[in-house]
Amino acid sequence: MVLIFRWLTSLFSILSIILFLSSCGSANENTSENNSAISEIERKSQDAWQSSGEIVQKITLNSLGVFRGLELGIPMSTIHEKIELAENQPKNGKSFTIYFDETDLNFADITYSSDGENNLSQIDIDLFVEESSQVKQIIGNFSTYFNAKFGASRTQGNLTIWDQQQKARVSLENVSTSKDPGIKIIFKKNN
Repeated sequence: MVLIFRWLTSLFSILSIILFLSSCGSANENTSENNSAISEIERKSQDAWQSSGEIVQKITLNSLGVFRGLELGIPMSTIHEKIELAENQPKNGKSFTIYFDETDLNFADITYSSDGENNLSQIDIDLFVEESSQVKQIIGNFSTYFNAKFGASRTQGNLTIWDQQQKARVSLENVSTSKDPGIKIIFKKNN
């Protein structure tokens, strides 16, 4: 009788361990599946950024955050750019200029605007290039990248808009004139 009791106790212990290890494996699989879904979106965004072209990469810096590794709503004091300050500074923010070459014809002004609590509420990019033929290509590069990062776009008049789930709206517009080919991009915090 004692022998049967020990055998049943051992069997119960072994079954308990197997059941415990099996449940741990299921939890790890679920966590791994969730991480795969997140990393798949990030991977697509990173891949699109890497193939977006030199100008898009110089302006966006990387595929992290909403723009240049930043998120809307952060304190303005946490924005530290390594590019030069723009000639004109806004009253409620900071503005920087990126030059793409040695001329003054190919550049982008990036303006970070704050809300009443001095948090980042909007990012404006005014991009100008020398040749009007460049505008269509750059818009295509940005659109491909933004579609991967923010999802499908919609058109509203001359604007192409991405409404991001994280309460942000991205708009892109061709603002070219006959003398100044250009693009306007706005990242705006939705309320």
